[in-house]
Amino acid sequence: MKISKRFTLLVAICLTGFSEETSADSRAPLTQAAQPSVASEVRATPSPRPLPIPAWRPIQGTAPVTEQYGVGSSLLGTTPLYWDAYIIPTGTHPAVLVIHGGGFKDGEPGPDSVAQDLNTAGFNVFAIDYRLAPPGTDMPLQMVHDEGHYPEQTNDVATAIRAARAGSTAASAGKVTGKVGAVGGSAGASHAAYTAAATTLGGDMLDAAVLLSGAYDFRDPRSLVDIRCTTFAANVINYVNSSDTSDGGALDLASPYRRFTSASAPVYVIATNLDPMPPQQYQILTARLNAVGAPHQALLITEAPGPDGCTRHSFGYWDDVKTQAIAFLNGIMIQRP
Repeated sequence: MKISKRFTLLVAICLTGFSEETSADSRAPLTQAAQPSVASEVRATPSPRPLPIPAWRPIQGTAPVTEQYGVGSSLLGTTPLYWDAYIIPTGTHPAVLVIHGGGFKDGEPGPDSVAQDLNTAGFNVFAIDYRLAPPGTDMPLQMVHDEGHYPEQTNDVATAIRAARAGSTAASAGKVTGKVGAVGGSAGASHAAYTAAATTLGGDMLDAAVLLSGAYDFRDPRSLVDIRCTTFAANVINYVNSSDTSDGGALDLASPYRRFTSASAPVYVIATNLDPMPPQQYQILTARLNAVGAPHQALLITEAPGPDGCTRHSFGYWDDVKTQAIAFLNGIMIQRP
């Protein structure tokens, strides 16, 4: 049976009597929100003529700190929510959430390699967990009988946005600029799209998002019968806890694509030509973005399929798109002197 590192860590903390000392492998306590600050740099004017601004150099990646960023609330109680924080030790920097996939029912924070790439590029990175739909075995601390159905998962992402924007944890306090982006894969791309398209009920919204092979229209009939390499229908029905495909029905209302307007945050939509995620999902979202004039970029990677007839999915092609993805986030999130 798979044992979550978070469950193991919780047991260790209990056995040591909840030490107030916080190491890089322990959970750091929540602190009061720090006021976000904006990084600035004053350049003196040299004589006799100005020198060119030094070229951008990558920052050495940092080891993550696992800490609680908030709680997920339900009628049954609360679930502690954690992230792995990759914090640049000097200065203030924009934040990027890494939102894992897993069919809305599986997955742990990461991938670490993606978080490290973003951290090296100059971002404070937060690889988050969130409540999961049944069976939810990768969230052992999830409140019993809290089944993580819509909108609980997007509520948790909104909580992470709020915490990253304010720098409200021990690791992030005084280290953030107030800008928050995201890179999400598969189900994580769905959540990133949802929170980039419009504000949540709590008023939280991403400033930019990179969407890798996401699910965007949960009631699309062609996607619901696509069983090539994934179980799209089973996953979205389990997440929403409904099979209602009517206009204005549960699957329709939970679908991220319908939230996009011209006022949405910029998104970079990426997929492969025979992605396990039904191809209609990429088509539906990009058509919506074009129709409403939402700011976006799009990339459809064409490649030969594997033995199962499908091409790569989500973070599986990150290495091939990370340069473009980081440049996209840089253009929106990094404040130039």
